[in-house]
Amino acid sequence: MIIKNFLTVFLLTFASLAFSQSIMNYQTGTTIEVQTGASVCADSVIISGTFTGGGTICGFNYTLNLIAFIEGFYDSSSDVMISDTVTVNLRDTISPFVIVDTYKTILNTSGTGIFYYPNALNGQKYYLQIKHRNSIETWSLVTASFAGGSLSYDFSTAITQAYGSNMKQVDLSPVVFALYSGDVNQDGTIDASDLSETDNDAYNSLTGYVNTDITGDDFVDAADVSIVDNNAFNAVSAVTP
Repeated sequence: MIIKNFLTVFLLTFASLAFSQSIMNYQTGTTIEVQTGASVCADSVIISGTFTGGGTICGFNYTLNLIAFIEGFYDSSSDVMISDTVTVNLRDTISPFVIVDTYKTILNTSGTGIFYYPNALNGQKYYLQIKHRNSIETWSLVTASFAGGSLSYDFSTAITQAYGSNMKQVDLSPVVFALYSGDVNQDGTIDASDLSETDNDAYNSLTGYVNTDITGDDFVDAADVSIVDNNAFNAVSAVTP
């Protein structure tokens, strides 16, 4: 964006803009004020002129390349998953494991998602915490760090990729481990309350994007109840540091 105002020339150049909701305002005179409705984060930012910021301008996004699968959404016959959104939090390695940064995006049919963290640092270790609308929250086994602004982590290759080995094998060939499905009320445990809610919605043939749709097919039915029932019987709960 180039804004010419009498003798003032203000140049902002953004590459790979991550937050498109930012709003720029300027006023007359020899100083141009830029007000951001949200933080402006891009891979690179070049600023020429006088800048007064009402938000944050940062020049780099740290990228997490993640692979993770969701038990109820995964089809072992086709080796693909129904896409859905998940949130991945970067958490500190020392109790109380505060959230350093968070990002929500879609895991595609191959379980892959790309997450951006402007507050991350190279070489700093973090736990990865995955949150999904009807799955048990799952943490990475080990702390991981960004190098050169990039980090890759694959939860699916082994049960030990999750903290406390808290995943379920959903495919033998290829070997795939997935987040446990069925924590409908997101209290960290799959139990009778989750089963009751899913059973009631199945009885009423509820449809749409609802938490009791454990298989992601937009229908709440016996298949959803079965998954919740099995995991409730096994007292599946979140395992965290």
